Amino acid sequence: MVLSSRRKNHALIASVIIGGGLLLSPTEAAAQTGIALRLGQPDEVTLGVDGRMTLDAAAFVPVDKSNFTYLPAGATTAEPFRMAAGTSITQARLGFFGGYGNWTGRIDVNYTGQRITFCDIYAAYAFSPQTRLVLGHQLEPLSIGMNTSTRHGSVTTPLPLDFLIPYTRHWGLAGTHWGDKYWFGAGLFAGSSERVNARENHMGEGYGFSARAVWRPINTDQTTVHFGFSAVARTPERVTSDDGIVAVGGRSGSVVENRRFIAGAFSGISHYSICDLEAAYRDDRFFVQGEALCTTFVAKDTGGYLTNGDKLYRRLYHGEGLSFWGGYLVGSYMLRGKQRSYSNSGAAFSNVNNEVEPGGNVELMIGGSAIDTQDHMGLAYEALGAVNWYPNTAMMLGLSYTFTSFSKDATALGRLISQNGSGLSYHTLQLRAQFVF
Repeated sequence: MVLSSRRKNHALIASVIIGGGLLLSPTEAAAQTGIALRLGQPDEVTLGVDGRMTLDAAAFVPVDKSNFTYLPAGATTAEPFRMAAGTSITQARLGFFGGYGNWTGRIDVNYTGQRITFCDIYAAYAFSPQTRLVLGHQLEPLSIGMNTSTRHGSVTTPLPLDFLIPYTRHWGLAGTHWGDKYWFGAGLFAGSSERVNARENHMGEGYGFSARAVWRPINTDQTTVHFGFSAVARTPERVTSDDGIVAVGGRSGSVVENRRFIAGAFSGISHYSICDLEAAYRDDRFFVQGEALCTTFVAKDTGGYLTNGDKLYRRLYHGEGLSFWGGYLVGSYMLRGKQRSYSNSGAAFSNVNNEVEPGGNVELMIGGSAIDTQDHMGLAYEALGAVNWYPNTAMMLGLSYTFTSFSKDATALGRLISQNGSGLSYHTLQLRAQFVF
Protein backbone atom coordinates (compact mmCIF):
# COMPACT_ATOMS: atom_id res chain seq x y z
CA MET A 1 0.00 0.00 0.00
CA VAL A 2 2.80 2.44 0.93
CA LEU A 3 4.78 1.53 -2.19
CA SER A 4 1.73 2.05 -4.39
CA SER A 5 1.07 5.46 -2.83
CA ARG A 6 4.66 6.55 -3.39
CA ARG A 7 4.50 5.45 -7.03
CA LYS A 8 1.39 7.56 -7.53
CA ASN A 9 3.11 10.55 -5.93
CA HIS A 10 6.20 10.19 -8.11
CA ALA A 11 3.99 9.81 -11.20
CA LEU A 12 2.41 13.16 -10.38
CA ILE A 13 5.85 14.73 -9.94
CA ALA A 14 6.97 13.40 -13.30
CA SER A 15 3.91 14.86 -15.02
CA VAL A 16 4.54 18.24 -13.39
CA ILE A 17 8.18 18.29 -14.54
CA ILE A 18 7.39 17.13 -18.09
CA GLY A 19 4.49 19.55 -18.43
CA GLY A 20 6.59 22.47 -17.23
CA GLY A 21 9.41 21.54 -19.58
CA LEU A 22 7.09 21.39 -22.61
CA LEU A 23 5.43 24.70 -21.86
CA LEU A 24 8.47 26.77 -20.89
CA SER A 25 10.43 28.71 -23.49
CA PRO A 26 13.84 30.31 -22.78
CA THR A 27 12.30 33.80 -22.81
CA GLU A 28 9.63 32.80 -20.33
CA ALA A 29 12.23 31.09 -18.16
CA ALA A 30 14.13 34.34 -17.87
CA ALA A 31 10.98 36.21 -16.89
CA GLN A 32 10.13 33.84 -14.02
CA THR A 33 6.56 35.14 -13.94
CA GLY A 34 4.65 32.01 -14.88
CA ILE A 35 3.20 30.95 -18.22
CA ALA A 36 0.14 32.71 -19.60
CA LEU A 37 -2.55 30.45 -21.07
CA ARG A 38 -5.03 31.33 -23.82
CA LEU A 39 -7.84 28.78 -23.84
CA GLY A 40 -10.52 30.72 -25.66
CA GLN A 41 -11.49 32.83 -22.65
CA PRO A 42 -12.43 36.53 -23.08
CA ASP A 43 -9.51 38.96 -23.33
CA GLU A 44 -10.28 40.47 -19.92
CA VAL A 45 -9.83 37.04 -18.28
CA THR A 46 -6.23 35.95 -17.63
CA LEU A 47 -5.15 32.40 -16.85
CA GLY A 48 -1.70 31.05 -16.11
CA VAL A 49 0.38 28.29 -14.59
CA ASP A 50 3.60 28.37 -12.60
CA GLY A 51 5.58 25.97 -10.47
CA ARG A 52 8.85 24.94 -8.95
CA MET A 53 10.89 21.85 -8.17
CA THR A 54 13.68 21.55 -5.60
CA LEU A 55 16.04 18.57 -5.44
CA ASP A 56 18.41 18.19 -2.48
CA ALA A 57 21.30 15.75 -2.10
CA ALA A 58 22.97 15.72 1.32
CA ALA A 59 25.70 13.92 3.25
CA PHE A 60 26.06 14.01 7.04
CA VAL A 61 29.06 13.48 9.32
CA PRO A 62 28.09 13.20 13.01
CA VAL A 63 30.72 14.08 15.62
CA ASP A 64 31.49 11.11 17.93
CA LYS A 65 28.72 9.01 16.39
CA SER A 66 29.65 5.95 18.47
CA ASN A 67 28.53 7.81 21.60
CA PHE A 68 24.87 7.64 20.53
CA THR A 69 22.18 5.05 19.96
CA TYR A 70 18.74 5.61 18.46
CA LEU A 71 15.32 4.13 19.25
CA PRO A 72 13.11 4.24 16.12
CA ALA A 73 9.38 4.82 16.52
CA GLY A 74 7.65 1.59 17.53
CA ALA A 75 10.91 -0.21 18.35
CA THR A 76 11.77 -1.63 21.76
CA THR A 77 15.54 -1.96 21.25
CA ALA A 78 17.91 0.89 20.48
CA GLU A 79 20.04 0.70 17.32
CA PRO A 80 23.41 2.23 16.44
CA PHE A 81 22.88 5.89 15.55
CA ARG A 82 23.08 6.68 11.83
CA MET A 83 22.77 9.73 9.61
CA ALA A 84 22.73 8.36 6.07
CA ALA A 85 23.40 10.38 2.93
CA GLY A 86 20.51 10.65 0.52
CA THR A 87 18.58 12.57 -2.11
CA SER A 88 15.05 13.90 -2.02
CA ILE A 89 12.59 15.93 -4.04
CA THR A 90 12.03 18.31 -1.15
CA GLN A 91 9.40 20.28 -3.02
CA ALA A 92 7.46 20.07 -6.28
CA ARG A 93 4.66 22.57 -6.73
CA LEU A 94 2.22 23.36 -9.51
CA GLY A 95 0.08 26.49 -9.30
CA PHE A 96 -2.82 27.79 -11.37
CA PHE A 97 -3.72 31.47 -11.26
CA GLY A 98 -6.23 33.73 -12.93
CA GLY A 99 -7.63 37.22 -12.97
CA TYR A 100 -10.63 39.25 -14.03
CA GLY A 101 -10.63 43.01 -13.56
CA ASN A 102 -9.57 43.74 -9.99
CA TRP A 103 -10.04 40.08 -8.97
CA THR A 104 -7.25 37.49 -8.88
CA GLY A 105 -6.96 34.00 -7.46
CA ARG A 106 -4.76 30.93 -7.37
CA ILE A 107 -4.63 27.27 -6.37
CA ASP A 108 -1.33 25.52 -5.57
CA VAL A 109 -0.77 21.78 -5.21
CA ASN A 110 2.44 20.89 -3.38
CA TYR A 111 4.43 17.67 -2.98
CA THR A 112 6.80 17.56 -0.02
CA GLY A 113 7.74 14.97 2.57
CA GLN A 114 6.06 12.15 0.60
CA ARG A 115 2.74 14.01 0.85
CA ILE A 116 0.58 15.96 -1.57
CA THR A 117 -1.23 18.93 -0.04
CA PHE A 118 -2.85 22.21 -1.02
CA CYS A 119 -0.87 25.38 -0.30
CA ASP A 120 -2.25 28.70 -1.50
CA ILE A 121 -5.98 28.60 -2.26
CA TYR A 122 -7.36 32.11 -2.32
CA ALA A 123 -9.25 34.89 -4.07
CA ALA A 124 -8.03 38.49 -3.87
CA TYR A 125 -9.52 41.87 -4.69
CA ALA A 126 -7.30 44.88 -5.44
CA PHE A 127 -8.78 48.19 -4.32
CA SER A 128 -5.70 49.83 -5.85
CA PRO A 129 -2.28 48.66 -7.06
CA GLN A 130 -1.06 49.08 -3.44
CA THR A 131 -4.06 47.76 -1.48
CA ARG A 132 -5.70 44.35 -1.60
CA LEU A 133 -7.83 41.96 0.41
CA VAL A 134 -7.21 38.19 0.31
CA LEU A 135 -9.61 35.44 1.42
CA GLY A 136 -8.46 31.83 1.54
CA HIS A 137 -5.65 29.50 2.58
CA GLN A 138 -2.51 31.63 2.73
CA LEU A 139 0.64 32.61 4.60
CA GLU A 140 0.04 34.90 7.55
CA PRO A 141 1.73 38.33 7.65
CA LEU A 142 4.52 37.15 9.96
CA SER A 143 8.33 37.18 9.50
CA ILE A 144 10.27 38.14 6.39
CA GLY A 145 11.78 34.65 6.35
CA MET A 146 8.42 32.86 6.40
CA ASN A 147 6.97 35.25 3.79
CA THR A 148 9.86 34.69 1.39
CA SER A 149 8.55 32.29 -1.24
CA THR A 150 10.17 28.86 -1.28
CA ARG A 151 11.03 29.50 -4.93
CA HIS A 152 13.62 31.91 -3.48
CA GLY A 153 15.07 29.47 -0.94
CA SER A 154 18.70 28.89 -1.89
CA VAL A 155 19.52 27.15 1.41
CA THR A 156 17.59 25.30 4.13
CA THR A 157 15.28 27.38 6.35
CA PRO A 158 17.10 28.59 9.50
CA LEU A 159 16.48 26.40 12.55
CA PRO A 160 14.82 29.14 14.70
CA LEU A 161 12.14 29.82 12.06
CA ASP A 162 11.35 26.12 11.74
CA PHE A 163 11.07 25.74 15.53
CA LEU A 164 9.53 28.99 16.78
CA ILE A 165 6.78 29.28 14.14
CA PRO A 166 4.92 25.96 14.55
CA TYR A 167 2.79 26.22 11.40
CA THR A 168 2.83 27.51 7.80
CA ARG A 169 -0.56 28.47 6.33
CA HIS A 170 -4.09 28.97 7.65
CA TRP A 171 -7.53 29.82 6.30
CA GLY A 172 -8.19 33.50 6.82
CA LEU A 173 -8.98 37.02 5.65
CA ALA A 174 -6.02 39.38 5.34
CA GLY A 175 -5.41 42.84 3.95
CA THR A 176 -2.19 44.51 2.82
CA HIS A 177 -1.31 48.10 1.96
CA TRP A 178 2.07 49.43 0.93
CA GLY A 179 3.90 52.47 -0.30
CA ASP A 180 7.45 53.25 -1.29
CA LYS A 181 8.62 53.58 2.34
CA TYR A 182 6.24 51.27 4.20
CA TRP A 183 4.27 48.01 4.13
CA PHE A 184 1.48 46.86 6.43
CA GLY A 185 -0.53 43.65 6.60
CA ALA A 186 -2.98 42.15 9.09
CA GLY A 187 -5.51 39.35 9.17
CA LEU A 188 -7.79 37.00 11.07
CA PHE A 189 -7.07 33.29 10.63
CA ALA A 190 -8.71 29.98 11.51
CA GLY A 191 -7.46 26.42 10.91
CA SER A 192 -5.32 24.74 8.27
CA SER A 193 -6.17 22.72 5.16
CA GLU A 194 -4.38 19.74 6.76
CA ARG A 195 -7.19 19.30 9.28
CA VAL A 196 -8.16 15.91 7.83
CA ASN A 197 -8.21 13.67 10.91
CA ALA A 198 -10.64 15.61 13.10
CA ARG A 199 -12.25 13.28 15.61
CA GLU A 200 -16.01 13.00 15.89
CA ASN A 201 -17.65 15.56 18.22
CA HIS A 202 -14.39 17.51 18.31
CA MET A 203 -13.76 20.93 19.82
CA GLY A 204 -12.99 24.06 17.80
CA GLU A 205 -10.02 24.56 15.53
CA GLY A 206 -7.48 27.19 16.37
CA TYR A 207 -7.90 30.85 15.51
CA GLY A 208 -5.77 33.94 15.79
CA PHE A 209 -4.73 37.41 14.65
CA SER A 210 -1.53 38.31 12.78
CA ALA A 211 0.00 41.66 11.83
CA ARG A 212 3.25 42.81 10.23
CA ALA A 213 4.59 46.33 9.69
CA VAL A 214 7.65 47.29 7.63
CA TRP A 215 9.52 50.58 7.28
CA ARG A 216 11.89 51.13 4.34
CA PRO A 217 13.81 54.38 4.94
CA ILE A 218 15.90 53.72 1.83
CA ASN A 219 14.24 51.92 -1.06
CA THR A 220 15.72 52.30 -4.53
CA ASP A 221 16.64 49.91 -7.34
CA GLN A 222 20.22 49.92 -6.05
CA THR A 223 19.78 49.99 -2.24
CA THR A 224 17.19 48.76 0.26
CA VAL A 225 17.14 49.25 4.03
CA HIS A 226 14.33 47.25 5.65
CA PHE A 227 13.06 47.16 9.26
CA GLY A 228 10.00 45.25 10.40
CA PHE A 229 7.98 43.96 13.32
CA SER A 230 5.30 41.27 13.33
CA ALA A 231 3.22 39.50 15.95
CA VAL A 232 0.72 36.65 16.26
CA ALA A 233 -1.73 35.68 19.00
CA ARG A 234 -3.32 32.28 18.45
CA THR A 235 -5.15 29.40 20.14
CA PRO A 236 -4.12 25.78 19.44
CA GLU A 237 -6.25 23.44 17.37
CA ARG A 238 -8.39 20.97 19.32
CA VAL A 239 -9.85 18.89 16.50
CA THR A 240 -7.91 15.72 17.34
CA SER A 241 -7.68 16.25 21.11
CA ASP A 242 -9.31 18.46 23.73
CA ASP A 243 -5.95 19.12 25.39
CA GLY A 244 -4.65 22.04 23.33
CA ILE A 245 -1.56 20.30 21.98
CA VAL A 246 1.15 22.24 20.15
CA ALA A 247 4.11 20.33 18.69
CA VAL A 248 7.39 22.19 18.16
CA GLY A 249 10.58 21.09 16.44
CA GLY A 250 13.26 22.23 14.05
CA ARG A 251 15.45 20.70 11.35
CA SER A 252 18.98 21.82 10.55
CA GLY A 253 21.40 21.28 7.68
CA SER A 254 19.05 19.59 5.22
CA VAL A 255 15.50 18.29 5.11
CA VAL A 256 16.91 15.10 3.57
CA GLU A 257 17.54 14.23 7.23
CA ASN A 258 13.92 14.65 8.27
CA ARG A 259 14.42 14.15 12.03
CA ARG A 260 13.91 17.07 14.37
CA PHE A 261 16.52 16.56 17.07
CA ILE A 262 15.36 19.60 19.04
CA ALA A 263 11.65 18.93 19.54
CA GLY A 264 8.88 18.69 22.10
CA ALA A 265 5.14 18.95 22.68
CA PHE A 266 2.96 21.19 24.82
CA SER A 267 -0.37 20.02 26.19
CA GLY A 268 -3.00 22.05 28.02
CA ILE A 269 -2.21 25.28 26.16
CA SER A 270 -4.74 28.11 26.22
CA HIS A 271 -2.99 30.30 23.64
CA TYR A 272 0.42 31.22 22.34
CA SER A 273 2.03 34.31 20.82
CA ILE A 274 4.92 35.01 18.47
CA CYS A 275 6.86 38.28 18.26
CA ASP A 276 9.38 38.91 15.50
CA LEU A 277 11.88 41.67 14.74
CA GLU A 278 13.41 41.75 11.26
CA ALA A 279 16.06 43.84 9.52
CA ALA A 280 17.74 43.66 6.13
CA TYR A 281 20.12 45.59 3.88
CA ARG A 282 20.85 45.18 0.18
CA ASP A 283 22.94 46.96 -2.42
CA ASP A 284 24.38 45.78 -5.73
CA ARG A 285 27.02 43.61 -3.99
CA PHE A 286 26.02 42.95 -0.38
CA PHE A 287 22.94 41.51 1.29
CA VAL A 288 22.29 40.98 5.02
CA GLN A 289 19.10 39.73 6.65
CA GLY A 290 18.38 38.86 10.27
CA GLU A 291 15.49 38.11 12.60
CA ALA A 292 14.97 37.73 16.35
CA LEU A 293 11.92 35.78 17.55
CA CYS A 294 10.20 35.01 20.84
CA THR A 295 7.39 32.46 21.15
CA THR A 296 5.39 32.26 24.40
CA PHE A 297 3.03 29.42 25.37
CA VAL A 298 0.39 30.05 28.08
CA ALA A 299 -1.32 27.22 30.00
CA LYS A 300 -5.07 26.79 30.48
CA ASP A 301 -6.77 27.33 33.84
CA THR A 302 -6.42 23.62 34.53
CA GLY A 303 -2.69 23.75 33.80
CA GLY A 304 -0.53 22.08 31.20
CA TYR A 305 2.86 20.53 30.64
CA LEU A 306 5.82 20.33 28.30
CA THR A 307 7.66 17.15 27.36
CA ASN A 308 10.66 16.53 25.13
CA GLY A 309 9.61 12.90 24.69
CA ASP A 310 12.24 11.69 27.10
CA LYS A 311 10.49 12.91 30.24
CA LEU A 312 7.90 15.33 31.55
CA TYR A 313 10.07 18.41 31.57
CA ARG A 314 7.93 21.19 32.90
CA ARG A 315 4.57 21.43 34.64
CA LEU A 316 2.73 24.63 33.70
CA TYR A 317 0.31 25.96 36.28
CA HIS A 318 -2.80 28.11 35.84
CA GLY A 319 -2.05 30.85 33.30
CA GLU A 320 1.71 30.28 33.44
CA GLY A 321 3.69 31.18 30.35
CA LEU A 322 6.92 29.75 28.96
CA SER A 323 8.99 31.63 26.37
CA PHE A 324 11.60 30.46 23.87
CA TRP A 325 14.04 32.72 22.02
CA GLY A 326 15.93 32.40 18.78
CA GLY A 327 17.40 34.31 15.88
CA TYR A 328 19.50 34.11 12.73
CA LEU A 329 21.70 36.30 10.56
CA VAL A 330 22.62 35.55 6.95
CA GLY A 331 24.76 37.54 4.55
CA SER A 332 25.64 37.33 0.87
CA TYR A 333 28.32 38.81 -1.39
CA MET A 334 28.01 38.70 -5.17
CA LEU A 335 31.09 37.26 -6.83
CA ARG A 336 29.45 37.82 -10.21
CA GLY A 337 26.39 39.84 -11.13
CA LYS A 338 24.16 42.11 -9.04
CA GLN A 339 22.56 41.28 -5.70
CA ARG A 340 19.01 39.91 -5.33
CA SER A 341 15.88 41.95 -6.04
CA TYR A 342 13.38 43.32 -3.51
CA SER A 343 9.59 43.13 -3.79
CA ASN A 344 7.78 46.26 -2.61
CA SER A 345 4.40 44.51 -2.66
CA GLY A 346 5.60 41.52 -0.63
CA ALA A 347 8.21 43.24 1.58
CA ALA A 348 10.61 40.36 0.94
CA PHE A 349 13.63 39.50 -1.20
CA SER A 350 14.03 37.08 -4.06
CA ASN A 351 17.20 34.98 -4.26
CA VAL A 352 18.39 36.42 -7.58
CA ASN A 353 18.41 39.73 -9.41
CA ASN A 354 15.88 40.36 -12.17
CA GLU A 355 18.84 40.68 -14.56
CA VAL A 356 21.36 37.84 -14.83
CA GLU A 357 24.71 38.25 -16.56
CA PRO A 358 25.66 35.92 -19.43
CA GLY A 359 27.08 32.84 -17.78
CA GLY A 360 25.06 33.43 -14.63
CA ASN A 361 25.31 35.21 -11.29
CA VAL A 362 27.37 33.72 -8.45
CA GLU A 363 27.04 34.51 -4.73
CA LEU A 364 28.90 33.56 -1.57
CA MET A 365 26.71 33.18 1.54
CA ILE A 366 27.52 32.87 5.24
CA GLY A 367 25.16 32.73 8.19
CA GLY A 368 24.47 31.59 11.69
CA SER A 369 21.56 30.99 14.05
CA ALA A 370 20.82 30.04 17.64
CA ILE A 371 17.83 28.92 19.69
CA ASP A 372 17.31 28.75 23.47
CA THR A 373 14.57 26.62 25.02
CA GLN A 374 15.76 27.30 28.58
CA ASP A 375 17.23 23.78 28.85
CA HIS A 376 13.80 22.19 28.40
CA MET A 377 14.41 20.80 24.92
CA GLY A 378 17.99 21.85 24.47
CA LEU A 379 20.08 24.69 23.12
CA ALA A 380 21.19 24.72 19.50
CA TYR A 381 23.24 26.74 17.08
CA GLU A 382 24.20 26.35 13.44
CA ALA A 383 26.81 27.93 11.15
CA LEU A 384 26.36 28.09 7.38
CA GLY A 385 28.49 28.67 4.29
CA ALA A 386 27.27 28.35 0.70
CA VAL A 387 28.08 29.10 -2.94
CA ASN A 388 25.11 29.55 -5.28
CA TRP A 389 25.08 29.82 -9.08
CA TYR A 390 22.11 31.31 -10.96
CA PRO A 391 22.46 30.63 -14.72
CA ASN A 392 19.17 32.50 -15.19
CA THR A 393 16.30 33.66 -12.99
CA ALA A 394 14.56 30.31 -13.30
CA MET A 395 17.38 27.99 -12.20
CA MET A 396 19.72 27.67 -9.23
CA LEU A 397 22.50 25.28 -8.28
CA GLY A 398 23.95 25.65 -4.79
CA LEU A 399 26.47 23.90 -2.56
CA SER A 400 26.18 24.53 1.19
CA TYR A 401 27.96 23.44 4.36
CA THR A 402 26.29 23.57 7.79
CA PHE A 403 27.66 22.77 11.22
CA THR A 404 24.97 22.06 13.82
CA SER A 405 25.41 21.57 17.56
CA PHE A 406 22.79 20.63 20.17
CA SER A 407 22.93 20.40 23.96
CA LYS A 408 22.17 17.14 25.79
CA ASP A 409 18.42 17.86 26.13
CA ALA A 410 17.85 17.77 22.35
CA THR A 411 16.90 14.09 22.15
CA ALA A 412 14.59 13.82 19.09
CA LEU A 413 11.57 13.25 21.38
CA GLY A 414 13.52 10.82 23.54
CA ARG A 415 14.75 8.64 20.68
CA LEU A 416 18.36 9.87 20.61
CA ILE A 417 20.30 8.35 23.51
CA SER A 418 23.72 9.67 24.56
CA GLN A 419 26.06 7.28 26.35
CA ASN A 420 28.02 9.99 28.18
CA GLY A 421 25.37 12.71 28.45
CA SER A 422 26.80 15.00 25.76
CA GLY A 423 24.81 16.63 22.96
CA LEU A 424 24.83 15.77 19.26
CA SER A 425 26.86 17.75 16.72
CA TYR A 426 27.17 17.06 13.00
CA HIS A 427 28.36 18.44 9.65
CA THR A 428 26.09 18.66 6.59
CA LEU A 429 27.13 19.04 2.96
CA GLN A 430 24.17 19.72 0.67
CA LEU A 431 23.78 20.17 -3.08
CA ARG A 432 20.55 21.91 -4.08
CA ALA A 433 19.14 22.21 -7.61
CA GLN A 434 16.03 24.28 -8.22
CA PHE A 435 13.93 24.99 -11.29
CA VAL A 436 11.04 27.45 -11.32
CA PHE A 437 8.68 28.64 -14.03
